[in-house]
Amino acid sequence: MSRTIDQWTWDYWLVQQYSNLFYRSYFRKIYVNNLDNLPRNQPVILAPNHQNTLIDALAFDYCAKCQPVFLARADIFKGRILIHILNFMNIIPIYRMRDGASNVRKNDEIFEKTLSVLENKLNPLCLFPEGSHGDKRRLRPLKKGIFRIAFMGQEYFKDNPGVKIVPVGLDYSHYQKFRSTLLINFGKPIEVSEYYKLYTENSNEAINRLRERLADEMKKLMIDIQTEEYYDLYQGLRKIYNSEMRKKLKITGKSLLDKFIADKKMISILDEYSGRNPEEISSFSNKVSEYFKGLEELNLRDWVLRRDRYPLITRIPEALALFILLPVHILGIINNYLPYKIPVILIKKIKDLQFHSSFKLVLSMLFFPVYYVILMILALVFFEPWWVKLSYILTLPLTGLFAFRYYIKLKKLSARFRYSSLVRKKNSKIHELKILRKDIISSMNRIVEPAIS
Repeated sequence: MSRTIDQWTWDYWLVQQYSNLFYRSYFRKIYVNNLDNLPRNQPVILAPNHQNTLIDALAFDYCAKCQPVFLARADIFKGRILIHILNFMNIIPIYRMRDGASNVRKNDEIFEKTLSVLENKLNPLCLFPEGSHGDKRRLRPLKKGIFRIAFMGQEYFKDNPGVKIVPVGLDYSHYQKFRSTLLINFGKPIEVSEYYKLYTENSNEAINRLRERLADEMKKLMIDIQTEEYYDLYQGLRKIYNSEMRKKLKITGKSLLDKFIADKKMISILDEYSGRNPEEISSFSNKVSEYFKGLEELNLRDWVLRRDRYPLITRIPEALALFILLPVHILGIINNYLPYKIPVILIKKIKDLQFHSSFKLVLSMLFFPVYYVILMILALVFFEPWWVKLSYILTLPLTGLFAFRYYIKLKKLSARFRYSSLVRKKNSKIHELKILRKDIISSMNRIVEPAIS
């Protein structure tokens, strides 16, 4: 008897562990919030926002401790090998009108598979309700497919509790950068049975009601910047004002969740303020834009200007430590540069930036093992004694992570030296930017304080 797509298998588990190892290495921090909101051994549909293509799906392979079944756009199922890989990863296609009317009719078979997943209750079904990925931190209109599947699955249970939709928010510090951060935010399950009676009377009304409910719940779990005109303003203030916002809210921690809570409150306040004061927010937006343009001209980041000065006595020990550890950095580059750099070069041909991180991760999973095997063979042949061989082999990935961390530390130290030099020389541009930053924070304080008092 052939296995169904939602059955737990050892071969998938092994690949999952291998993938998770690279996935965890790709991110500097991953914070999973409220995973206990995910029901077990029940008909569950995961409903996350969709901004980072395959990276979004792999988040659930990493954190959910199960083997989810995914629905994905049919247009990515190209080529026999790729189709085989996607099927192995429990990914099945869903067709849209743009794929042609003849293909859309294939969805009947797909729906049968999804209903089987819900009935078996072995693993959750994961659908991205927005239907496609986007490059902005906002929730886009939800498609009806997920709700049709949910109500079809609920028909077995009628008015009784059955199919549950679990909203999930994904928030990346950066979509493409290696060693960025990821917050995975699970919301409370929505019982589809609450809308089933209405569905039997008016299916469109029930779908619309459930869609509104899911959209509202998802917005609570993700960064949702709906304004187009002031999108860059909000994003800029997330960098400048987050620490101040946490102080205003009396949030003592600085975890990804703490920062997320502060950003959500700030965005809510800005939404209300901009509606009441359109001219002031427009002027404020120009001020923040001018600030970041000035930083770009000086090749600096906002974090550097958070302090008035960086004493030489604190920079010299750090510079000395980096000098002493330079050989380890060079070893890490030798051990890891090629498999790290080749994917970076190859993805330049991909125009959609949201695919970059996914391709980098997948290509790294292919290139790193091959390169490591070559280095291992060379070590076994040329290194002596045995403990040197073993030590070198065991430290291959560790030296790679160290080399990248060293590179970031070096860039930050260089920025501190450059900033201190500009301050010491009384550079007019850096002086203007420091004043502008204080003015931005003061303006934000005037906006925020009345709203939280």
